[in-house]
Amino acid sequence: MIPEYRQLNFELPGLVESLRSVRKARLHRKPKPVSSEQFMGLFEVVPPPDPLVRQQIAQDRGLRLDLGLTTQARELLGSMDLDALAESLQVYWNPRLITTAGLAHHGASRIDLNTRLVGFPPEEPGRTLRHELAHLVAHHSAAGRSIQPHGPEWRKACTALGIPGELRCHNLPLARRSVKRKYAYQCRYCGIVVPRVRKLSRDSACYPCCRAHNRGRYSRRFLLDPMPLGRAKALAPEHAWA
Repeated sequence: MIPEYRQLNFELPGLVESLRSVRKARLHRKPKPVSSEQFMGLFEVVPPPDPLVRQQIAQDRGLRLDLGLTTQARELLGSMDLDALAESLQVYWNPRLITTAGLAHHGASRIDLNTRLVGFPPEEPGRTLRHELAHLVAHHSAAGRSIQPHGPEWRKACTALGIPGELRCHNLPLARRSVKRKYAYQCRYCGIVVPRVRKLSRDSACYPCCRAHNRGRYSRRFLLDPMPLGRAKALAPEHAWA
C-alpha cells in the first residue's frame, strides 16, 4: 500500500487571511493625483538657442558672418520651399579652414567658407556655397535618415541649386597640410611599411594581404608589427616622416 503524503501546515491562524487582505488593499489603492507643477518638474526645459548668443559664440571662435551670402543662400532655399531651413541658416567665413573650401554643419544650420576663397574668381565662393548648401538640403530632406555625404540626395540637391554634375571634392589650389608620420609598422608576411600618425590601439593586419590570401578577412598571419622609425625612413623614404 502506497503511503499518503500530506504537506504539513505550520502557518499561524489568521496570518494568511491578514496578508491577503493587505495585498488586496494595495492592488485597489488609487494613485495620488500629480499636480502640473510636479509633472513639469520631472523634465528639464531647455530653451531654444538665441540667435544673438549663437552669433556671439561664432565670433569668439574667429568666425565672421557674411550677411550678403546669408541672404543669397536664404533666397535659394526659399525658391525650394524650405523656409524653415532658410530662417535659421547663417553663412560664415572661417579662418581656421586650410585645405577645405567649405563645411556644412547640419545641427547648427551653418555654412563655413574658407577665407582664401576671396582670392579666386568671384564665381568660386558662390559655387562652394551651393555645394555646402546642398549638404544641408539633403540632410533636411532625409528627415533623420542616414544618408551618404555625396549620395543621390546630395546630387539631387545640387541639380536643384543649379550645379548639376558637381564634384565631390574641389580642385582649388588651396594650401595643403603636411602631416608627419611618427610611427611605423611592417607586415610580417609581405614586409610592406605602413606609416601612422598615431599608434595602433589594437592588433591590426595588412589589408592587401588579407584581401589577396584570406578573402578580405582578418588573419593574424598578416599582423602589422611595430618597427623603429629610423629603419622605416630607410625602407620607405617617400613618406613624410617626423
